[in-house]
Amino acid sequence: MKVVSFLLHGCPVSFLGAYGNEWVATPNLDRLAAEGVVFDAHFAQTPGQLPVPWTAGVPPASSSDAGGPPAVQRVLIRSTRPENDAPPDYYARWGRLVDARPISLDNSPLDSLVRSLPAVLDSLAQATDWHLNIELDTLLPPWHVPQDVFDVYVEDLLEDASEFAEKVEPWADPPTGWFDEDDAASWELLHRTFAAAMTVFDVKLGPVFDLLRERNLDRDAAWLFTAAAGFPLGEHGILGYHRPWLHEEIVHLPLIVRLPNGENAGSRISSFTQPEDLQDLSRLLTTTREQVISRYTVNGSSEVAIRTAEWTYLHPLVVPDDDDPRPAKLFSRPDDRWEVNDVYGSHTDIADELAVRVQSLAGGPP
Repeated sequence: MKVVSFLLHGCPVSFLGAYGNEWVATPNLDRLAAEGVVFDAHFAQTPGQLPVPWTAGVPPASSSDAGGPPAVQRVLIRSTRPENDAPPDYYARWGRLVDARPISLDNSPLDSLVRSLPAVLDSLAQATDWHLNIELDTLLPPWHVPQDVFDVYVEDLLEDASEFAEKVEPWADPPTGWFDEDDAASWELLHRTFAAAMTVFDVKLGPVFDLLRERNLDRDAAWLFTAAAGFPLGEHGILGYHRPWLHEEIVHLPLIVRLPNGENAGSRISSFTQPEDLQDLSRLLTTTREQVISRYTVNGSSEVAIRTAEWTYLHPLVVPDDDDPRPAKLFSRPDDRWEVNDVYGSHTDIADELAVRVQSLAGGPP
């Protein structure tokens, strides 16, 4: 089977039309969702962790030399900035690594990818089974946000000069760290900058998708669009990967699968899925997970989370000494989608039950 996957760093579901966003323009991704299968409950196991090479159920280690299935060509196009690279052992797992890093002289961070993609597709033209993974960091700051695109997203802000100067410029490189949720001006500037960055990214995806269609890969290959983690934009007082707080904005990942010839187009799957399910598309389409576990460690802090159909339970494992206390938290699903109303105090019995379940499933005490 032929598979093209797009793996993004920093893409939250809240900015995509397929997941309910109505104010950010993403026509190319909207079309992909309409032609594909949208997974509504795809959650990271470890935010930022990149998947091993795979192709629809063919194990990464398979080789015709060993008498098993025919060898699968696995190619990674690295369209990321060096500071966002994964550890070297991740890249060593791929059969071939092609660098299409952004170049400062280009009009877009994706221009280098568009130049490199035809030759890569030519090299795969005679192969029966392959996995081409395109790794992108366009949605991590600093963001590429042309002023004219950003202006569209702040037109209404200019009507209220009490909050902003006459000309509002994008906040393209905000610092990682604590964020004051009550600072309305900073909140608007940050979110509208990211909205513009998302629109620019979507526009630049158009030529990439066109190249695939020109090679008939809309008929012959499966396309996957997903992310390694969302990028927190001030929700819950965090900007970027400052603390491992496993809220919706970092662990709920987009997953859109466009099957060959658009099979099952327009359908949605509400069952829980996690990145390990991508190893086999048939299993992915029929998954019946009843819960998902996530773990994350960053900056000397660690947290574990469990999500079921009815509840989200977050349990800190390590909290830095100079932080405020971080108690366990419980949120009702699906009504409290953005995890705003902590109901731990009124449902301690449920929280205790989920804490025991986390311990048994994730290993080690919660």
